[in-house]
Amino acid sequence: MNSMNSAEWGVGVGSAKAQTILIMEDETSVAEGLQMILEDEGYEVDLAFTGRSAMDTLRKKGVDLLVADLRLPDMDGMEVVREVKAKRPATKIIVITGYPSVSSAVDAMKLGVSDYLPKPFWGDDFKTAVENVFKEGKEGTIKQEPDRPEMTRARWDAEGEDMDSEDLTRPRILIMEDEPSLAEGLKMVLSEQGYRVSVADTGIRALGSLTGKNFDLMVADLRLPDMDGMEVLRLIKETKPETEVIVITGYASVVSAVESMKLGALDYLPKPFTDDEFKSVVEKAIKVKKEAVPEVRVAPAVTEQDRLIQRREVTRILDRTAQDRAFWRELMEMGSQALRDYHLSSEAKAAIVSGDLRWINQNVGELTQKQLMFIYKRLEREAW
Repeated sequence: MNSMNSAEWGVGVGSAKAQTILIMEDETSVAEGLQMILEDEGYEVDLAFTGRSAMDTLRKKGVDLLVADLRLPDMDGMEVVREVKAKRPATKIIVITGYPSVSSAVDAMKLGVSDYLPKPFWGDDFKTAVENVFKEGKEGTIKQEPDRPEMTRARWDAEGEDMDSEDLTRPRILIMEDEPSLAEGLKMVLSEQGYRVSVADTGIRALGSLTGKNFDLMVADLRLPDMDGMEVLRLIKETKPETEVIVITGYASVVSAVESMKLGALDYLPKPFTDDEFKSVVEKAIKVKKEAVPEVRVAPAVTEQDRLIQRREVTRILDRTAQDRAFWRELMEMGSQALRDYHLSSEAKAAIVSGDLRWINQNVGELTQKQLMFIYKRLEREAW
């Protein structure tokens, strides 16, 4: 492998002083206006007026953030988003579009974009969205395991609710829906599929059920008689992050779809929907739940001690790839799952898995030729 591969993939040759942003927007005045806003804030900004030119830029140089319009003259912007997330998962993405829809917002958030902004938007809103992207993951402390819920009774604890004596191997689902006929109809659909199903007609009762039992999935309506369903979602993801959530709503909007997905909802289903559509999203959610592998969540390195630990761990991994062929193959085929025993932030894992030499050079330092072999092979395999 020669140095041309490194250049082709835009390997950094020094620490960048400013975060780099690529704006993919076919309307020249909009692109240049956004570029001006970001450069005034100190960012380094490049422009691409087509999907293919954006992909060419990303091949030549990695960027920290892609601002992606969805309607382009040569290809679907969502396809570019999909490719970037597959090949450079550490790259942050903000979608901007003059043709917003709930379905495209949900699809974009599922792919892992950080935000979705319908046009037109104010310059300050755009700056805030970009600032928030670069703040992601920088706050908070390292947590080795989820907080254990306290055994004290909360104000929303359910009364008189007994634990099921049914087959405990079947997935347990909670439906939070205040319309009785719909709630019972959904319960019937899921019960016929073999799930254990409970129903809560208010947010307080749903939280009470979650306090007393562990659910694999919650189906959550957003309009409730006692509280905002979005607040219930927020509380669930704070206290029971292992519970997957599907949002259902008769008042679908791009704003609520994006907020739901940001809070951790797995899917967003506007009403009305068919039984088959409902069964399909539930089946996918349960599959995600079953396949999920619990892992230690490590915050990005902030202190000097964190950075030293991160450098040590990345170096250990790359040294191991040069010595252990079985580990090499596992890392190549399984990606971040092969790194579950290492103390790494998601950024570091993504950089190793995607072969992001620019990030590694900036955060770890120069590598030996042996350490570089895995990265080069990864880039060679994943080249667009």
